[in-house]
Amino acid sequence: MDRKAYWNEKYVKYWKNVTTEANDKSSNYTHVQKLSSGDYKTVGEEESFKTLDLMEYQDSEKVLDYGCGFGRFYPYFNKKKVDYYGIDISEAMIKECKKSFPNAEPNFIVAEGEELPFSDNYFDKIVCYGVFDACYQEQALCEMFRVLKIGGSILLTGKNANYFEDDEQAYIAEEAARIKEHPNYFTDAGKMISSIVSIQGGGIIYQRFFLRRGDTGKGKFTETMPEKFYEWQIVVKKLTDIKELPKFSDAYSETWKRKNIQ
Repeated sequence: MDRKAYWNEKYVKYWKNVTTEANDKSSNYTHVQKLSSGDYKTVGEEESFKTLDLMEYQDSEKVLDYGCGFGRFYPYFNKKKVDYYGIDISEAMIKECKKSFPNAEPNFIVAEGEELPFSDNYFDKIVCYGVFDACYQEQALCEMFRVLKIGGSILLTGKNANYFEDDEQAYIAEEAARIKEHPNYFTDAGKMISSIVSIQGGGIIYQRFFLRRGDTGKGKFTETMPEKFYEWQIVVKKLTDIKELPKFSDAYSETWKRKNIQ
């Protein structure tokens, strides 16, 4: 199954159920019950909004919701009075967005994140929350820099390639994604950040590192990069264009390789 088909067919129902359950405060469960009892719930909107708040938004700024899914962040950005755009690879998800938020219908666009239908230096802010894992990361980040204005900022989150060997939930999630044919890429976060900074394409404004799977939902993080951790969040400011980046992502984590490749 190719990438577009996966997001249009296989993933749509699953993600709608998971995001609905994530916001169910009447449930004390920490794991998904409806579809996969062995998997952690995705982060609910309340915790997600705390992450979105890492950037400040001004009235009428052009903001790109990169991988908008069903548009669950649209109400947040609508309150900020920004000029909102949402893109997603899934035609089915964009159709749902247009149905749910008809006033913003023209600004929900089907597009692949590595080839955005916008001119250079178009956006003031880009939010790529919980999406980078499924992208061809080096190409995707260069494309984000292309459409971002000088001085603009990107909020970016992802999974680190080098997590703890005894983080069983992280390992199970990696294996399960592969079985489901879910597009899943791990980032060498240290290499990515140093590459951005060394070519002077961007400056890191803020960073968070979550040691183990499940810590993101708990808001449990450190601001100093440790040797091993599972998830990361950064805010990067564009200083100049980035045309190319060295490879920093892989479909297999370094942890998985240590366990399985002799």
